[in-house]
Amino acid sequence: MRFDGPLVRTADLSGTGSDGGLRAEVRGGALVRLRSGAYVNPGAWDASTSEQRILLRAHAVAARAVHPPVFMGTTAAAAWRLPLLRVGDDRVEVAQPGVGHRSRGDVVRRVVTLGDDDIVEREGLRVTSLARTLFDVARTASVETALAAFDGGLRAVAWRGHGRYDEESAAALRKRVQEMADAAGSARGIRQARFVIAFADGRAQLPGESLSRLWMHRLHADAPVLQAEVRLRGGRRAYPDFAWPRRRRFGEFDGDGKYVDPAMTAGRSIRETLREQRARESAVTEATGWLPVRWGWERLTSLSTFAAFLRSHGVLD
Repeated sequence: MRFDGPLVRTADLSGTGSDGGLRAEVRGGALVRLRSGAYVNPGAWDASTSEQRILLRAHAVAARAVHPPVFMGTTAAAAWRLPLLRVGDDRVEVAQPGVGHRSRGDVVRRVVTLGDDDIVEREGLRVTSLARTLFDVARTASVETALAAFDGGLRAVAWRGHGRYDEESAAALRKRVQEMADAAGSARGIRQARFVIAFADGRAQLPGESLSRLWMHRLHADAPVLQAEVRLRGGRRAYPDFAWPRRRRFGEFDGDGKYVDPAMTAGRSIRETLREQRARESAVTEATGWLPVRWGWERLTSLSTFAAFLRSHGVLD
């Protein structure tokens, strides 16, 4: 038996010896079976995000593979730590160089041709490069999933913090993906991919911001300015998620990460985070005269619900 982090792997599934003990642990809830020969600690599984669960499943697939697989699509996106909006964690995507094994169970095989530059190692797995991953997700996933991932990819290479966005780095990544789309001609999903490539913006911080912007576009709302710099009293600066200067409104999306993600809370409690946000909101209004509009996932249950919300706050006619 071999332990790799939370994964437990064994090559003998005869049900004898230690493997029989593994089966008993699965029945008793001490282990979660991911697939034949691969198990995970239930505490680690329960505490994992959807992206982390996809990676655990990918490691389980790789552990039992005769030849090291190349993971692509949303699985590669998870390895690149891109946000995956509304993606299940019950399957992984593997690149299939030609006709051969079919998709089955927890493995989706996609027939693609990859060059050496398209394959890298991330999180201990062979996965497609960032540009290739964004191209594949833009073409094969839902537009909502694709946009959130592409926003995340641009943010990963271009966001410098405190309102600083490296346009050249973002443009370079976008260009590489666009070249892949151009080379693909009229392949399936290219029309959606072209839209995502053009519309994506790394200033989006959370998947909810990406989805909100997409739905604003569908509703023909005014295009918001993302992360607009607002100079506050005392030389401070604020960068609202969205701003509509003509309508004298600014918007903030409240995803759970703003309250529980250590990278975003910087050790502050939920109460302290809320107090700081309210103070910043008041300071922005004082500096600009803009009125705040704040929403979370509860407003994104449907396009009509979001439209009604935007109209009620003067953002949509």
